[in-house]
Amino acid sequence: MTDLVLSPQSLLLGGLTGYMIGSIPFAYIVTKRRTGMDIRKYGTGNVGAANTLQVTGQRTIARTVLVLDMLKGFLPVAVFELLGLSAPLVVLLPALILGHCYPVWLGFRGGRGLATATGALLLVNPGAVFLWCVTYMIGKRIKPDIRFASILATGLALAVVLGLPADFLGRTTLPFSGLSDHGTQVFLSLSVVLLIILSRHIGPFLELIGVRNSGE
Repeated sequence: MTDLVLSPQSLLLGGLTGYMIGSIPFAYIVTKRRTGMDIRKYGTGNVGAANTLQVTGQRTIARTVLVLDMLKGFLPVAVFELLGLSAPLVVLLPALILGHCYPVWLGFRGGRGLATATGALLLVNPGAVFLWCVTYMIGKRIKPDIRFASILATGLALAVVLGLPADFLGRTTLPFSGLSDHGTQVFLSLSVVLLIILSRHIGPFLELIGVRNSGE
């Protein structure tokens, strides 16, 4: 296992590219154009596919948002992989999620990053996506609440990543990825991605605790 050299140029390229693309608020744009509504003012206020469905009640609009949010994670990673930009890829992954969760265009109030993270990781470590999905489904069986399932899945995924040896993460990364066999960099990227996503679940977590406490 080897380590990539992260130069200032790599950090800047991956960081700026990821953040600016991730900041494109598709849920806001699509909902505004289709219905005239500002999604931030309705439902949970979350700029993502789930709140789009809740606010509009239209599955077509929500599915469009979901696909676009996944593509804005998938396509930049695909381009960096094809160009052999391995070092910037380390920063690109969390930057995409940071942009989605805290977009500059909407006053740093965005979505929760799950769809964009899924798209971004499919070409790097789909095992992490699979782990999250399985845990999410288990969470939904335990408690039919999207917030609970998302927090459980993201928290467990972070715990697994922190608990696994870095070289294992490198070996389980797709062979054609520029991060293949670079376990330390995969560890750093995945950890930051999951921490950013968890930061957007602090509010829902506190709400869950509040609901539980009020019922006791």
